[in-house]
Amino acid sequence: MSPRQATFLLIVLLLSSVCALACSPPAPMAISAPVLHPGWTSYTNANCVSDIAFDQEGNLWAATSGGVVKWNTAEGTYTKYTTEHGLVDNDVWSIAVVPDGALWFGTRRGVSRFDGQTWTSYTTEDGLADNWVLSIAVAPDGILWFGTRGGGISRFGGETWTIDTGYGPAGYIHCILSIAIAPDGGVWVGTWGPGVSRFDGQTWTTYTPDDGPPVGDVLSIAVAPDGALWFGTNYNGVYRFDGETWITYTYDDGLAGHGVRSIAVAPDGALWFGTNGGVSRFDGETWTTYTYDDGLADNGVLSIAVAPDEAFWFGTDGGGVSRFDGKTWTTYTTDDGLAGSMVEATAVAPDGMLWFGTAISCRGDTTCMGLPMGSRGVSRFDGETWTTYTTDDGLAANEVLSIAVAPDGLLWFGTHFGGVSRFDGETWTTYTTDNGLASNYVHSIAVTPDGVVWIGSPDYSLGGDRHIGGVSCFDGQTWTTYTADGLAYNGVSSIAIAPDGTLWFGTDGGVSRFDGETWTTYTTDEGLADNNVSSIAVAPDGTLWFGTYRDGVSSFDGETWTIYTEDDGLANNLVSSITVTPDGTLWFGTWGGGISRFDGETWTTYTSDDGLANNLVFSIAVAPDGALWVGTTGGVSRYVPLE
Repeated sequence: MSPRQATFLLIVLLLSSVCALACSPPAPMAISAPVLHPGWTSYTNANCVSDIAFDQEGNLWAATSGGVVKWNTAEGTYTKYTTEHGLVDNDVWSIAVVPDGALWFGTRRGVSRFDGQTWTSYTTEDGLADNWVLSIAVAPDGILWFGTRGGGISRFGGETWTIDTGYGPAGYIHCILSIAIAPDGGVWVGTWGPGVSRFDGQTWTTYTPDDGPPVGDVLSIAVAPDGALWFGTNYNGVYRFDGETWITYTYDDGLAGHGVRSIAVAPDGALWFGTNGGVSRFDGETWTTYTYDDGLADNGVLSIAVAPDEAFWFGTDGGGVSRFDGKTWTTYTTDDGLAGSMVEATAVAPDGMLWFGTAISCRGDTTCMGLPMGSRGVSRFDGETWTTYTTDDGLAANEVLSIAVAPDGLLWFGTHFGGVSRFDGETWTTYTTDNGLASNYVHSIAVTPDGVVWIGSPDYSLGGDRHIGGVSCFDGQTWTTYTADGLAYNGVSSIAIAPDGTLWFGTDGGVSRFDGETWTTYTTDEGLADNNVSSIAVAPDGTLWFGTYRDGVSSFDGETWTIYTEDDGLANNLVSSITVTPDGTLWFGTWGGGISRFDGETWTTYTSDDGLANNLVFSIAVAPDGALWVGTTGGVSRYVPLE
């Protein structure tokens, strides 16, 4: 290459770099919202977007698994609202904009209204049919319709709540996945299970598979300009109904995927379908599909909205929001740092680093039975910067259920069906059943002062086969597995190490103590609150605390058992996690009740009303500065007690 060619090439590269900087959309900038709960700070991932809508000022609002995000698309800025600011819950499933400009958000814990300044929340105590609100629709007369997970439909006119359950076959589970209002005022309801129902103001009419409508969960409904109804199902594609005839479209016809989570009608009359395989456009004759390879943020498309400028916006299952103007794709994500909003495990390393094992609510496979799960990885937070590690870096699996820190600072991560990974700060090493681990489903980990690692696994069934759990011990060279020949039960959910070096294992059949030679089991016969033990902690004075799945928490001082329940002040009898601060204060994470603090005499409970990210708490850890970190299904919260 000649000097002249080299100079020319350098100029081209410099110009290309400048053009790239000038033409690339700037990174979105976060705007802080007013905080209502001092002392609480929530970190959530807001890139799993289940619903989107434009307000009257042209702002895009996104309902996410980590709160609500308001996008000023013209300026490229966003504001995130969580329970810190007044939202009833961070796990948000649905949005509606009413004629007066207010926005309504359906969450797992009720519904919240925001008028731009004030948040107002409603729950079953106010008249809502069920607190988990999956869908919202606004009728022309201003009446709001709320579809709930198991309580049917609630109607709200501004003052009075009305509950409707007069639809569906006898004995039907009233789980409402979608609602749409037709031009004639008829209300169409998509449900969990076969069939759809229509309400004309007085009478409910239900269409079952015998009539020809969708078979499978009806996740979405849209009304086309010609008056035809379109129904997206969970696994059978999309159905069109013109009042007389049902027509089915599936993957074989050109649909991107069989699971149709969202439908929108374009100004030109074309239908857009958000599926588990991308987004498809149908003009009545031709199908066109767009996927991640074309520029879509993620192939799981949960929601669609058409902007005032007629551009399309797609909320995705973990990839944020994508905009498509017919030619160009642009993706918007919130800079959360946290890998996923479902924080299953929390740990503090000796250097003060926070580690969070995360997953994400998988909205693409919406069901009304059980908690949908997905995977995201493990996140590290140094107080300013977030770093996420996944299987691409060496982690065994992206759904992390447990974390333990060894005395030498090594980190151990238990995963969902991936085994256990060890991380020394640079290198990842994974151990599975091929190495000697009892099970690749690792629910709990503890490390003794001499560095021996104990790993607990539950029993589980997969594909009709039952897999035995137990506990595995690894001394750095040799694996040893213990099952019900010494343990109370094979399914081990929690492990703790007492000051005297004895090990305690929480199982589905009681709690077992192991001193290195002898196993001793304690059950309800001895004084344990319940035999299903979810969590264990050891207080500074050596007292053992056991959280159970049904009947509260038990303490054991070596001689006496004491039981504490909701009647005593515990937030909820299902205790998922326990931690003890250096001064002996106990903190209990519960399944739906928030967290409870116990100083030996007084119980104090904190919920999302106080600023907690979510009342379903998986994990708790105490940092060196005394701050409490709480992992929930809606993100992680940091709590600094106010003086």
